[in-house]
Amino acid sequence: MRPDRLPVFAATALGGAVGAMVRFGVWQVRDTARWSMLSTFAVNVVGCLLLGAALGYLSGSRLPVVRAAVLGLACGFTTFGFYAVHGVTYDAAWHSVMYIVATPVLSVVALAAGALITRPAVART
Repeated sequence: MRPDRLPVFAATALGGAVGAMVRFGVWQVRDTARWSMLSTFAVNVVGCLLLGAALGYLSGSRLPVVRAAVLGLACGFTTFGFYAVHGVTYDAAWHSVMYIVATPVLSVVALAAGALITRPAVART
């Protein structure tokens, strides 16, 4: 890493840490499966809205540390923000559509595969 980029990396890390703590705090409000799903959905939607608004507001500005902090905060807060940013900022429309559709589908398949692979064998009597 170039030394002149250190403030941008630090701002991203700090923003990400704060965002992750806030997200965890929201998840801790209740300890139910329904709350986990609803709060994750809300965090993703609200976080993406705030990320889009902040990046739109900061577009064209010469504040790379502020942009990095906002990106870190939103992407640490959401579990979806960086995925959404890539989906809407990539230049090739067809690739963006494929990325937006394939990512959640393949991620859920990968999650299920990982769980199946690592699940302990049930002892049969």
